[in-house]
Amino acid sequence: MIKLIMSDMDNTLVPLYTQDKFVDIWFRDIAKKFYGHGLNQAIALNAMNDGCRAMVFNTGEKRNIDVFYEVACAHSGYTREELEPVIDDYYATTFENVREIARENPYAPEIARLMREKAEHTVLATMPMFPLEACDKRLSWVGLDASMFDLVTTCDFSSYCKPNANYYAEILKYFGVKPKEALMIGNDVREDMEPCEQLGIETFLVTDHIIAHGLPYRRFRQGNYPALIDFLKSIK
Repeated sequence: MIKLIMSDMDNTLVPLYTQDKFVDIWFRDIAKKFYGHGLNQAIALNAMNDGCRAMVFNTGEKRNIDVFYEVACAHSGYTREELEPVIDDYYATTFENVREIARENPYAPEIARLMREKAEHTVLATMPMFPLEACDKRLSWVGLDASMFDLVTTCDFSSYCKPNANYYAEILKYFGVKPKEALMIGNDVREDMEPCEQLGIETFLVTDHIIAHGLPYRRFRQGNYPALIDFLKSIK
């Protein structure tokens, strides 16, 4: 029995024209925010890059958000009180610019509805490097919102990042669910499929915007959006 259904966001529920362009816009616009708030643009941006990298390699002793600011502050000389308002202002305003590379996904509302119908718990298992506001904004581009999920893996919640299998184990522990009682929907073989396979979590690989990283993936249950919907409907 499936008690928990998780879904990735970027290029799964929310298709993007290019992930690299997403990062380019993100750093470009936040650099402008640093400048506008009187911070040294190059120093602050490099510190943010180092902080993001630290989140990716977080070992679980602290939340991702705390690891980010610990490293960003140490590398920039700025305090959290100086950096945090600028970053919060960016997500509240300029982050909307990322929408220019987002594609429509008419299947997203039905996928989210079926997740809720077929499981006790639903999770937006997105890369946990962003605050809830940024996740909610991206979901709105495909007709969804964060309240439709029992949990969104934000930087405030998670203590690991993909593709660390502990990222998924942390979610299971939070809900008290065993791996065999969970399902992960995603498009990325390295970040979504392989760590879940390692833990024994059921998976569905969405092929519309698949990212394979040159890895073999035929062994995973897979299909396009309509096939995913059919599979979700088949869950008892």
